[in-house]
Amino acid sequence: GKGGLVWNKARVSGTGQDNHYLVDSERGISKYLISSSTNAQGTNADLVSAFNADGFTMGSSNYGAYAIASWTFRKAKKFFDVVTYTGNGTTGRTVSHNLGSVPGCIIIKSTSLTENWAVYHRSMGNTKYFYLNTTTSEGTSSNFWNNTSPTSTTFTLGNDASVNDNGATYVAYIFAPD
Repeated sequence: GKGGLVWNKARVSGTGQDNHYLVDSERGISKYLISSSTNAQGTNADLVSAFNADGFTMGSSNYGAYAIASWTFRKAKKFFDVVTYTGNGTTGRTVSHNLGSVPGCIIIKSTSLTENWAVYHRSMGNTKYFYLNTTTSEGTSSNFWNNTSPTSTTFTLGNDASVNDNGATYVAYIFAPD
């Protein structure tokens, strides 16, 4: 009843089922993202069929006979939050969250555009970013976090299309530190 994120992956590589699929309560059980891909969200109601009070129910496309690894994050104060928003392309845009503490990590993906997964981590500071889906090292730009540290209620964005393109839709996974 609280919502959250289910992150599944088959434990056998080379099967065609070895992508990481992310399904969250804010976008609904039929919508997924692949963490190694720049693709916009896809639709498949068979990956997760329900979010339950005690976890989740796998859908009929449960990776066949393959064992899976699954990570679940329940929305809870000072632990994890999921928010969706529509970009406005304006530097200094703030997005509200309900984490109840200053985030340690924020992962953002456009659900409507072919873009990289942008990552903020407090150890790098508000001038740095990296991409979840690439092997490149951290970069420096104000176009991601607007050189502004997140607070216990909001985070601030620049105008990079990975985080804030006008009219694009986004999901942000927000993790508390420690």
